[in-house]
Amino acid sequence: MTRLRRHTLVAAALVAVGLVSVTACASGSSGSRARMYDSVSSMADSSSLVVTGTVDEQRVTNDVANAGPTTLSTVRVVDTAKTDADHPAGSTIIVRQRGTAGSSHPGMLLQQGTTYLLYLGPSALEGDLAEQFFVTGGAAGVYVAEDGRTDFRRGMDEGDDLPARLSLGDALEG
Repeated sequence: MTRLRRHTLVAAALVAVGLVSVTACASGSSGSRARMYDSVSSMADSSSLVVTGTVDEQRVTNDVANAGPTTLSTVRVVDTAKTDADHPAGSTIIVRQRGTAGSSHPGMLLQQGTTYLLYLGPSALEGDLAEQFFVTGGAAGVYVAEDGRTDFRRGMDEGDDLPARLSLGDALEG
């Protein structure tokens, strides 16, 4: 084997190992991140709903083939910053998150009884599941209520350039 060919094979093997490593780091219980957010307005633009709400109930399901267990949280909408006619204050929405509280790496799962500021996008699933939502940007789109309903802190930092605290009034612009 020529020296050039050996170096080419070694380089190709290193690239392949690097791609496998990056893929493994980018996925997990909270799903892969297609994008990191550098502002609240960019995350709001990527979301179809921006709401505050309280998790009324939760259940675990395996309703999508090869997706693993998913936690479904029924969220009662308290207030809205960005919404549509189907999701006003007082309505309920279902938020899908990969994993369960018992998972080894559950990510930022919503908790029953807690109020959040949530950035949400449509599930893009089929049938009745199409009416459910995913959190925009994994944990980036979850802010936890600090005083009940108006001030929120980031639930988990995954490297996005977002403020540590927000109010509903700042939810679209930061």
